[in-house]
Amino acid sequence: MKAIAFYLPQFHVIPENEAVYGPGFTEWDNVRNARPLFPGHRQPRVPHKMLGYYSLENKRTLLLQHQLARDYGVSAFCYYYYNFGGRRLLEKPLDIICRTPAIENEFCLCWPHVSWCDNRRKERPVFLEQDYSEDAARLLARDLLRYFRHPRYIRIEGKPFFLIFAPERHPNIVACTAILREEAARAGLSLCLAGVEAYGPSAPQRWGLDFMVEFAPSWVPQSMLSAPGEQPRRYDYQSTIRFMLSKPVPPYTRLRCVFPGWDNTPRRGEYGLACTGESPALFRLALEAMTLYTRKVLPPSLHYVFINAWNEWGEGCCLEPDTHYGLRYLEAVRDVMGKA
Repeated sequence: MKAIAFYLPQFHVIPENEAVYGPGFTEWDNVRNARPLFPGHRQPRVPHKMLGYYSLENKRTLLLQHQLARDYGVSAFCYYYYNFGGRRLLEKPLDIICRTPAIENEFCLCWPHVSWCDNRRKERPVFLEQDYSEDAARLLARDLLRYFRHPRYIRIEGKPFFLIFAPERHPNIVACTAILREEAARAGLSLCLAGVEAYGPSAPQRWGLDFMVEFAPSWVPQSMLSAPGEQPRRYDYQSTIRFMLSKPVPPYTRLRCVFPGWDNTPRRGEYGLACTGESPALFRLALEAMTLYTRKVLPPSLHYVFINAWNEWGEGCCLEPDTHYGLRYLEAVRDVMGKA
C-alpha cells in the first residue's frame, strides 16, 4: 500500500504569471496576502521554518521536500503537468527532480488541461487558452514519453500511469486518449490511463480510460455551514469526510483519495470555499478507512491511496508542515501507512 500526494509546481516565477499578476508572482503571493473572512478563519497560513517560503527552482528545497515525504510515508508524488498545445509551463521543478538521482520517490503525472483563468475576479477571465486539437494531443503524447521512460515513473502492471483531470471537461477527450495510446505504442509502451473524478461519478470507459481516481473533497449540500448567498461558502470537514466514506462501491474501478483540509480563499477571496473543523485526528481516521477500502475492494496492483495534496497552500490543502499543526498531518500518514 502506497500513498501518492498531488504536488503543485506553482512556487517559482514564470513570465506567463507575471504578465497577469505582476513581477515576481508565485503562489506564495496569494498565501501571504490572505486575510480572515469570517470568525475563526485561520488566515494567512504560514509555512514551517523547515521549508519556509521556498522556490521550487532550488534543488536543495526539492531534496528536502522529497526526503521529508519519504520519512513520513509519502513514497510517491503525482505532479501536475502543464502542457498547452506542446508548450510546457511550470516544468522546471519536474525536470530538476527527474535528473536528481538522490530523489528516490516514485512519481506519476496528472494533466490539468483546463485553460488558465484570473482567479481574483468573479467571472474568472481566461488568460491562457488550452489547445484541444488532435495535433496538440500528439505533441502532448510525444513530450510525455521522456517521463514515462524514467526509472522512478509509476507503472501499473508494467504500464506507465497517467492521469487526466476532469476528463468530461475535455471537449475532445476520446480522440485525445486514443492518440496518447497510439503514440505510446509507437514507442513500445502500453499506457494505464486514469481520469481524476473531480465533479461527481464518471464511468472511465466512455472517455477511453482504464479507471478513475477520486478527488477530495467531494462537496454535498448537507455539509454546508454557510447560509444561502453567504460568502465565502463554508463546509464542515467531518461531515464531508463522513459523506466520502459512505460512498458505495461504483460499477467501475476507482482509487480513493483523502484531504487534510480545504480553503481556497487565498486564491479566490470572498468567492472561495473553506472547510472548517479539520484536524489531524480526523484526517488520520479518513486515511485509515481509505486504506482498508483499498485492500478490500481493489487488486494489489492498485493498492494506492491519493492525498490532496502535498503543497496546495493556496487551497489550504497541504501535508507540508505549517506553524499551526507542525508535522502532525505527516505523522498521521506515517502511522497509517506504516500499518497498511
